[in-house]
Amino acid sequence: MSAQTVRKINAWIGEGVLSRTAGEAIVCWLDDPACETFVGEIRALIDDGDTGELEDAFGTSIVFGTGGMRGRMGPGPNRFNTFTVGRSAQGLALYILREDGPVGWSNRGLGDRAGAGVVVAWDTRHNSEVFAKETARVLAANGVPVLIFDGYRSTPALSFAVRELGAAAGVVISASHNPPEDNGFKVYSPDGGQVVAPHDEAITGEMRRVDEIRRIPFDEGIERGLIRTIDPQVDARYVAVLADLSLDDARDVRVVFTPLHGVGMTSVDAALEQMGYQDVHYVDEQVAPDGAFPTLEGGIANPERPSAFRLGIRKAAETGADLVLASDPDADRIGCALPLPDRGWEAAEGDLVLNGHQIGALLCHYILSRKQEAGALPPRGLFCKTAVTSDLAALIARSFGLEVVGDLPVGFKHVGAEIERMPEGTTFVFGTEESHGYLADARIRDKEAATGILLAEYAARVKRENRTLRDELEEIYRTYGYFREVQRSVALPGAEGARRIGDIMAALRASPPEPIGGRAVCRVIDRLSGQARDLRTGTTGPVAGERVNILVFTFSDAGHTRVIVRPSGTEPTIKYYVSASSVDLGGTRISTCDKDGSRNAIDSLAKSVLDAMIEICEGV
Repeated sequence: MSAQTVRKINAWIGEGVLSRTAGEAIVCWLDDPACETFVGEIRALIDDGDTGELEDAFGTSIVFGTGGMRGRMGPGPNRFNTFTVGRSAQGLALYILREDGPVGWSNRGLGDRAGAGVVVAWDTRHNSEVFAKETARVLAANGVPVLIFDGYRSTPALSFAVRELGAAAGVVISASHNPPEDNGFKVYSPDGGQVVAPHDEAITGEMRRVDEIRRIPFDEGIERGLIRTIDPQVDARYVAVLADLSLDDARDVRVVFTPLHGVGMTSVDAALEQMGYQDVHYVDEQVAPDGAFPTLEGGIANPERPSAFRLGIRKAAETGADLVLASDPDADRIGCALPLPDRGWEAAEGDLVLNGHQIGALLCHYILSRKQEAGALPPRGLFCKTAVTSDLAALIARSFGLEVVGDLPVGFKHVGAEIERMPEGTTFVFGTEESHGYLADARIRDKEAATGILLAEYAARVKRENRTLRDELEEIYRTYGYFREVQRSVALPGAEGARRIGDIMAALRASPPEPIGGRAVCRVIDRLSGQARDLRTGTTGPVAGERVNILVFTFSDAGHTRVIVRPSGTEPTIKYYVSASSVDLGGTRISTCDKDGSRNAIDSLAKSVLDAMIEICEGV
């Protein structure tokens, strides 16, 4: 490193445009032979005088959170790169090999499982394979065997493989539906679910204590038998599990499928083929894997976004399809678009694409009704959902006699954890979350995009009666009530943003707003303190469940109409979720004659509560 570079860095520190922490980290990275591959990029930032980027990349370290590590790719300790991936893999290896730490994962212990190895998978993002092999090199150098796929695979395929192979852990390299510049490192426990407390915190502690990253060349790991390719039969058994989801032989349906440049052809499409669907059409421009996600608006391959369906809807209009299915880059989420009864596919994307709550309700109703007809409903069936997910699917589940766990913290890992701890004699049936995550088979312990194939089966079944999935959704509303969900994320970046988020949550706890949007608040549920307060009587009582930073304001005793406020666990944002239901407002269902008027009232209520809550919080 040149003296001129050092002088420039010191000058920036003196001028206050670069922190001493960032300056010292830059010097360290430039001098460290292990960081040689990043020198060119770092020098370019210095030559350009980009102190903002340098401060952001080197002023702090990327956080390994409760679900793993995710961030923008590039040089620096606050970026996703081979150094930060190596540090994470080293910490995981140390935890697996600890005599006192791993025991207790899934109540089975890891001490005698380290030899079984760690399963490693990756998606189609830029550099995902590089990071997967870096993970394998580090684990192998520590004596932890690695079982690695021969190409990109879905996240739920990784979950299945961990269980199927009796592995010590799993790692998937993916940033899900984040922007193309991002990537991620997610850890799975021996039960195939994402790591949860206390193991996530313990792994994070090991990563923080890493002072040396051990590595061996990837080819050496293969030669020594420390890195092995997973047998293709594991893929075959995984797809067979997906095919087992089928509950009917109806296949007369025209489907458009798009993997949005991700891995969905290895799972969703493979299952479609094995299940016998023959009238499947593809969005040709989006079938090839491409980490830039070039055909998606802003490069965001997120099936929650109606814009992600633009090309799929165009293909559906051309082919006369009954539905469009779209999976995200790592194929754990699924989205669905349906034609309108009066306009077909000639409508705005937002009118054609179902939200995650609607898909969850349809899947739940189909699975339970078919199992009931077949006499296959278990005597003690379990349904799970997160707290921010609509209660509609929970009402459906209860009507079929299932046990409902409906207030899990945000994140599908909590569904997986609930499956693992369910008592003997209980059978998991279905799990759902609002962000398009669904699971219907406990042999996989994370959300599975291929679950959405049951929408095609459902459509084919009702097509025999000249009905559609929209007709089925209407029937669900008539039976269980109309639900409307809206949500918004407000970005509050930086240290000042973090302080503001803390102030908002503290103010809401200290003085709960009442009313909100002209609607009287009945109860305030504080999931962090584990207490619920009835604002009408002033009484308080305990709330069961994990302590998480979530506040719930309900507008009825049933609580179907509510607003939830929580800080994001992965982004500098505060999130607002509103659910409004006709069940709470006069106890009415939605009949055909008053459908539009009732829905307009519910839609208006949801929007007014959301706007009012955001205004209240902005005034803190």
